[in-house]
Amino acid sequence: MNIFITFDYEIYFGENHGTVEKCIISPTAELIRISEKYDVRFCFFVDCGFILKLDEFRKIYPQLESDYKAITQQVEYLSKTGHDIQLHIHPHWEDSYYNGEKWVIDVKRYKLSDFNDSEIAAIVFRYKKVLTDITNKSVFVFRAGGWCLQPFSKLKNAFVENGINLDSSVFRNGFYSSEQYSYDFRNAPDKAIYKFENEPEVEIKNGFFTELPISSIKNSPLFFWKLFLLGRKNPYLHKPLGDGRAMAAPGYRKKLLTRVTNNPVSVDGYNASLLEKALCRLMKKKFEHMVVIGHPKALSRYSIQMLEQFVSENNRKHLFTTYSNSFSNKK
Repeated sequence: MNIFITFDYEIYFGENHGTVEKCIISPTAELIRISEKYDVRFCFFVDCGFILKLDEFRKIYPQLESDYKAITQQVEYLSKTGHDIQLHIHPHWEDSYYNGEKWVIDVKRYKLSDFNDSEIAAIVFRYKKVLTDITNKSVFVFRAGGWCLQPFSKLKNAFVENGINLDSSVFRNGFYSSEQYSYDFRNAPDKAIYKFENEPEVEIKNGFFTELPISSIKNSPLFFWKLFLLGRKNPYLHKPLGDGRAMAAPGYRKKLLTRVTNNPVSVDGYNASLLEKALCRLMKKKFEHMVVIGHPKALSRYSIQMLEQFVSENNRKHLFTTYSNSFSNKK
């Protein structure tokens, strides 16, 4: 089994966005510790729009200089030590700004598809260039912010023009819809990897794009009630390391607590307790790939322990790999 441990490298997008140190730098340092201890490498989808905004506003507000340097230097270090750095786009940064005290985050245009064709082309070009300038390596994989990949037909040309031919945003049976963002992967094939052309949930045998989906798992409401109660009972162990708060997702928590839901296999918080279970299920289905999603900001002391245990127990049984190492011929 090829195991891809992936992280969306970003701050929070709610009114309390948290700090760069606690949401990104410090928890990522824990990931670096694990990777070096067990000689494995992870994949980081870097929120390039935030780096661009830091670069813009540090010229006006010198207090942002340390955040800019901390992120760019850590990303450079991750790349130099063999971790994969790939493209993650949260285009709401186009409308957001720093007011001298905090980031004012405008999510009215949260999806890349909320922009017109020329804007999309410019965003993909500029955001990718941020990463290639830092790493001097190929960037050919995409993960949509908030899983908002649809309608992909509107994004397709910009990706072709910028050499993005592999996506890793879909998780099977995933579905959510709100005013700000939405995704619908209920018709995606039950496969570890497949080709597509115009929409990521529709397999096309000879499609230009490759989809390497995030692995998915069904969760009962009991799982999320347990997560909620553990967080109250032992916040030291289960509270996220990031010091911000997620943007509102109306109805989402109620959905998790009242019905069986399909969710991405994740290393965030208590979700990390399901890593071994998810791996066993994928092996039974004879899948070749397992893709795990995480966010440094959403890691807890518990999830870091569980990730280290998972890596320790499986490092000799399976291959912990990256997109660049596994799909280098598709750059």
